[in-house]
Amino acid sequence: MRIYDKLPVMNIIRRPKRSAALIILVTVLAFIIFGGMMLTKSLENGLDSLGNRLGAQIMVVPEEAAEDAGLEDIVLQGNTGYFYMSDTKLDEVAAIEGVGQTSSQLFLASLAASCCSAKVQLIGFDPETDFAIQAWIRSTYDGTLGPMEIVVGNDIISDEGEKLSFYSDECTVVAKLAKTGTNYDRCVFASWETIEALTASSLGKQLNNFKDIDPAHVLSCILVNVEEGYDIDTVVGKINQEVDEVTAIRTRNMVSDIASGLSGFSGVLKVVMTAAFIVAIVLMAIAFTMILNERKKEFAVLRVMGASGKSIVKSVWTEIFLLCLTGGVAGSLAALLITSLFGNAIRTSLELPMLMPQASFAVMLFAVTIAAVIIAGSLASLAGVIRTGKAEPSLLLREEY
Repeated sequence: MRIYDKLPVMNIIRRPKRSAALIILVTVLAFIIFGGMMLTKSLENGLDSLGNRLGAQIMVVPEEAAEDAGLEDIVLQGNTGYFYMSDTKLDEVAAIEGVGQTSSQLFLASLAASCCSAKVQLIGFDPETDFAIQAWIRSTYDGTLGPMEIVVGNDIISDEGEKLSFYSDECTVVAKLAKTGTNYDRCVFASWETIEALTASSLGKQLNNFKDIDPAHVLSCILVNVEEGYDIDTVVGKINQEVDEVTAIRTRNMVSDIASGLSGFSGVLKVVMTAAFIVAIVLMAIAFTMILNERKKEFAVLRVMGASGKSIVKSVWTEIFLLCLTGGVAGSLAALLITSLFGNAIRTSLELPMLMPQASFAVMLFAVTIAAVIIAGSLASLAGVIRTGKAEPSLLLREEY
């Protein structure tokens, strides 16, 4: 192998500071590209998961709950909280013209359970009428929940067959749900029979304020699907008009609010990524120009020794490729590690649902990021490399190009 064929690796090794600086620059660019696209995809997956989780066209809650700014966090993302109304509201809602399927849920806030370092949300549902939660549960558990049997969210540290204590009662974990990217991953789900027993045990713990409602006859929310041929917004209006002390909300509108927040964040993220890409190309262009100017005499000597301009260009391109490849791999792996390890913290900070994509997407994104930084490096050095390849040795030695 001729000596100038070894130059790319030799130059990288023998100029460690210069090489490290260029690799760091490319690493930062790759980190921004990979991390930004991974974060955007995770947020989109979280929103899709949230939409699938709802499974109802309308949600009916107490009036005071509808006015609470934290309502969406509780009913959409599973944040700890509670609100109650009488179970007579279920019959009143079901009697409204256009209302088809109805099912009720009950939220309880527990003390720190044996599985968790913080409170968990207990969510009870009626297996006989439910059309939302069970469809989700069936992906991991196709049995019927018995007395004091529960299904836990993915982030709860407990396995099938283990016992968890809530209030003074023990419950058996029969399944763990797939990850949703929301706080539902830290929730516990139980049948109505079990949740009634836990409600009775919670009395006196001062955790769930039932006010003047009989604890044996309380609901937190009612899920509604309208009959075919009826307009959803019309049914929402009828419920709000005819049923006292409740508010009906179209679930699509609730998700739309979160989608708007996601869209705004994604827009800002894309602007930042684009700006970073442009700045990185400019910085790399300056860096590569300075480096090529410093190496003019080196290139002149190689030309005198018989190296063609084409060989010089090939050598420089190879060096740039190796630098960009190293930085691209380092930046992509760093971004993948951070989004994987701190995904929950990022989700909590953004207050948006977030679900990491499958490994196949990460592999594809890895390849795209590497290609992007190599292209960026090539574009940044294009003018200087072409000028170097065309310059005559005599001009290089006289530093006139």
